[in-house]
Amino acid sequence: MKEIIFNRKNYKSYKDFYTQIYKDLEGNKIQDWEDYENLCYSADGLVEFLWYYHNDSIKYIFKNFDKVKIQQQKNYDNYEYNLIIEIFEDFVKEYPNNQLEFKMED
Repeated sequence: MKEIIFNRKNYKSYKDFYTQIYKDLEGNKIQDWEDYENLCYSADGLVEFLWYYHNDSIKYIFKNFDKVKIQQQKNYDNYEYNLIIEIFEDFVKEYPNNQLEFKMED
């Protein structure tokens, strides 16, 4: 199973997440997405983009994403990250060959 790790400490904002997932999943190789380097920073775009990988059995690891703090949505970044997390949680429920894991650094 392929693993993709998203470490929140490496991001200045949620926009960096969108850029990384596009790069890690090689979105430029999908004809419908070849011109979108960052999925337009859109939750709707992420839902559609992930569908192209629903059969790929990928383990998505969210490192240093404090779900409790993010769900409080005290700033816009947390609002966006909350949407992203909800999308991934729904995605792995619908396509259980994929996995989602959250890890905090010690």
